Amino acid sequence: MEEINHFSHKSHPLKLVNVEMILGASIHSHGADEKPGVIGCYACQNPISSGFVYGCIQCHHFMHTKCSQVAPILDLPSIYEHPLTVFDFGYEKSNHWSCYVCRNQHKIKGFCYFYSKPEYNILFNACINCCLVEISRKAEANAIKEEGRIKIEHECHPQHTLTLQLRPGSFRCDFWIHETCAFLDTSINLPHHHNHPLFLVYSLPEKFFKFAYYCEICSIYIRRNDWLYHCANCRYFVHIKCALNAKFSSTTTREGPSTSTIDEDENGLLHFPMSNEFTDPLKLLHIKKLTQENDETTNSVHWSHEHPLVHHVQPQHQANNMPSCSDPIEVCFGCVRPLSLPYYTCKDGCSFSLHKYCAKLPLKLQHPLHPNHSLDLINIWVQNIYHRCNGCGSFGNTFLYRCETCKFNLDVNCAFLPNTIKHKSHKHPLMQVIDLEPLCNACNMWSNNMSYACRDCKFILDMYCAMRSPYSLGHRYCKGHEIPLTYPPVMDHPEDLFCDICENEMHPKFPLYYCGNCKNSYHCFCINRFKRFANVFHEGTLNVLYHKHPLTYIRRKKTPKYFTHIKCALNAEQPYIPRYGSSTSLVDEDENGLVYFPMSKEFIDPLKLLHIEKLTQENNETTNIVHWIHEHSLILHFQPQANSMSSCIVPIKVCHGCVRPFSLPYYSWMFIKYP
Repeated sequence: MEEINHFSHKSHPLKLVNVEMILGASIHSHGADEKPGVIGCYACQNPISSGFVYGCIQCHHFMHTKCSQVAPILDLPSIYEHPLTVFDFGYEKSNHWSCYVCRNQHKIKGFCYFYSKPEYNILFNACINCCLVEISRKAEANAIKEEGRIKIEHECHPQHTLTLQLRPGSFRCDFWIHETCAFLDTSINLPHHHNHPLFLVYSLPEKFFKFAYYCEICSIYIRRNDWLYHCANCRYFVHIKCALNAKFSSTTTREGPSTSTIDEDENGLLHFPMSNEFTDPLKLLHIKKLTQENDETTNSVHWSHEHPLVHHVQPQHQANNMPSCSDPIEVCFGCVRPLSLPYYTCKDGCSFSLHKYCAKLPLKLQHPLHPNHSLDLINIWVQNIYHRCNGCGSFGNTFLYRCETCKFNLDVNCAFLPNTIKHKSHKHPLMQVIDLEPLCNACNMWSNNMSYACRDCKFILDMYCAMRSPYSLGHRYCKGHEIPLTYPPVMDHPEDLFCDICENEMHPKFPLYYCGNCKNSYHCFCINRFKRFANVFHEGTLNVLYHKHPLTYIRRKKTPKYFTHIKCALNAEQPYIPRYGSSTSLVDEDENGLVYFPMSKEFIDPLKLLHIEKLTQENNETTNIVHWIHEHSLILHFQPQANSMSSCIVPIKVCHGCVRPFSLPYYSWMFIKYP
């Protein structure tokens, strides 16, 4: 019996067996997806229906014969410029990944071909099915070329050898095109891209190789050797067939009748993006229900607090002076959002406040994202722990809707988010879902939190891209004006786009914040960071390993000025200590003797600054010393040493100790000899 040793199953060899002999065995027996009577291919995850397979019956490990013969490295220039390397995921089922060619999502198991260059933010994945199709095409083309080289001698025509002709005609090159393709227009205008004409190219231009592109009409992957109509300024690509069909029709696949199964009456839906981050759904939900009954305060008792609460319908006057920009923001204990009228406060003077609508939240909730069990409203403050919300991914320590059986958590804001929304980036309404690791169509990042999706179009946005990316944002790089949220294509911007914050190249087909005035561009997740501690109420301290003092978490009306590396700021997952306000530092904060930053130049010579006042010129004579680092005696110089001639190419002389440029006074061996 034929057998092979395969890298995906090193414990046993794989034997060539008939499917009928092993009917009932299944690769799915490794998990909950077991389907008796179905044999699944380990490599491509497709069922094996008949014929022979390579397999290990003992381990239920089977593969199609063609899948077992895939090479560790594939060179397929038609789909990607670099060779692709096979990767074996094993039997992991926790996550998903997306093929850049067919755009289908796959469970992380079996085989994948990929190319990765993290330092340049490059990643390309291709499923084995797409690679096998390309391999078959390549093999078929090579076979045809080999047949074309066949020459024979035949008795009916003895004067010449005969060559196999693959098609009618006689040409030196095996290059054939339809008559219609030979006379294609070099440029066309499409109603779907009315800004610029589209120009014919006979392959994808090399400058666009870095990212995956898809036909704007049929959404199929653009291969490197496809004939295309394109607009380089807008990164707009269409297949020639799609372009010609669209030229004579008024609609395209993307603009056709709706295939959405949900009710598309958009009058009652919230439309996104909004002018600000949508972080306070409770306020929007109850804004019409809140009525000011009278100006008097009434007492109430709430289950989450031991003291009576006072109801306020008028602003409370502060006894101190005018508020400062560094004063902490007063937030509601329930939703951890800024207080707004009407609200309750503790009658006995505790720092406890509740919006009126937060005080009346239901104690039990049936939520569509967790239909099997009801969620109980609990106060996790008393547990003195942080819980992570399954909706937004943020940590919190106040009110929480929780299913204790499934450990499913929703903070009170996520619990009342709308089930269906309308977003500018998609033509159909989007429904609220929680998927296993969906790949967001806006930021191309994975998230296992709440998302909004159109199932029929396979379109999905994570919650931050759907709701917390406003249509414009301010940034210090673009002072005096807002930066709009821009959807591709970015008109008249043929150059590559680089994020001005992280400095990585940006995919031109994803939404971004782009300032046309300043020509600045930003990733959505760089300019509007994920707020990991958005639901933390406690103004306490936290001990961390990377700083010697406790860190204090506080909210302020205005962020004070501070200095930090940009990568430190972007990668920080812990709160920082503001410059002003209550100090938690153990060092003396008398600032008279401190060094102030930033300086006029880089601060790279602290030794010079430290000793500048101690260095005094005692006399003009030189003195000799012996130093342990050098075998000769050294001469102390208080005056510049004359060199033969000055030149712009004379190298800078530096100190052997600190490797900084010489400054008086200094020691040298005999004298400085310039070249």
